[in-house]
Amino acid sequence: MTLELSKLTGQMRAMGEELAAREQQYADLVALARRWLAEYADQGEELRHRIRSIRPARRCHAAIPTDETLDAVHHLPGIPERFTFIAADGTQIQPDRHGAVLYSLITVGSIVYRHGSGQAPEARSQPTLSYTEADLYENGILVAGNLLDVRRDLAEITCLADLCTAEPSSPRTSPFRWRFVRTVAVVDGTLILWVLEDMPPEGRQRKITEYLHQLDRIRDTGASVAAFISRPRRGEVAQLLHLANVGGDVNRAIEEPNPLQHLPDRAIFGWLPPGARSALFASSTPINCDHYQPAGHDIHFCYVNVDSRHPLAQEDHEAIIARVEFPAWVAQDANRLALVHGAIVAQARITGDYPYALVRADELAFISGPEREALESMVLTALMDAGVRTALSPKRYYKTLTRQGRRKRR
Repeated sequence: MTLELSKLTGQMRAMGEELAAREQQYADLVALARRWLAEYADQGEELRHRIRSIRPARRCHAAIPTDETLDAVHHLPGIPERFTFIAADGTQIQPDRHGAVLYSLITVGSIVYRHGSGQAPEARSQPTLSYTEADLYENGILVAGNLLDVRRDLAEITCLADLCTAEPSSPRTSPFRWRFVRTVAVVDGTLILWVLEDMPPEGRQRKITEYLHQLDRIRDTGASVAAFISRPRRGEVAQLLHLANVGGDVNRAIEEPNPLQHLPDRAIFGWLPPGARSALFASSTPINCDHYQPAGHDIHFCYVNVDSRHPLAQEDHEAIIARVEFPAWVAQDANRLALVHGAIVAQARITGDYPYALVRADELAFISGPEREALESMVLTALMDAGVRTALSPKRYYKTLTRQGRRKRR
């Protein structure tokens, strides 16, 4: 073993002491945030007007209030006996310049879970290999890192759109039943393509247009779409409270330090009862305001306590607060919103704190170490069969050699 753990003993002790000291500071910040949430609960309309009307205000990254009071609590609605929950999650293998050949792989796992039907969930896994010049490069740039992440996001949302369209209750297959569609399609992560913010405008627009087209397809089926984010780190509501505390002055909010800067929103809403959701907010990110909103998909979000424990059992237990995102056409439709809220909580209660279908979708998408090695062997075999001579780079060769040796010695 080359990691000498004994040399980390002092650092580990210091880390424990630092985190213990930070706990009280964290508790004080949570108390301050909740006090502000109650104090400014009725100022949503004024704050919304300021954020929407002043373009530079977007730089403060504050959540945009809706018509609900900031401290609103919406308890778990009635959950239908029968509804369909479709989940998709993906993973990828990055192109490796030290490998035998340049390629990438995206795998999307999906589950169709029909609650109340008695049917077994339908599980699928779809891998896609990219190896041509056209697939591997965009504008002369190798599709890796964030660019490949975006491709995976597009593959996930396209998978959801395809499955929603194929559902028996889809208006494409049953035009007389579209008003009674009870299908919720969910991805793990976010509906906002954050990683595109640093891309050139042309490439960004093309990707967003393709993503929004898939949201259109899902809406056309009558289904509702959402994203589930476990242990979210976003602090948009914390930034909104800072803005409220400086009297709605955007310039002050940007220039003055925010005491809640490192406080995640989920901590603010830790008081939500099990199954309940917070007020709705809209995202002020430029991508949302410039692209999603004009297309009718303005992304809204709320926080939901997906913990299945009884409130009395939570005194010494941190509530499990998730962030749930959905387009405006879901947020502004009471029936759709209630269905998404109830369906996500119902799914989370199967496992205790996380939607079961997303767990299974991740399992189906996951690529294990042995599977990666088997894929690499298939690649080498395909190259040899085609008469192509290639080899690993020296760096990759010796890394593989030494790491295999360590496994053998163990």
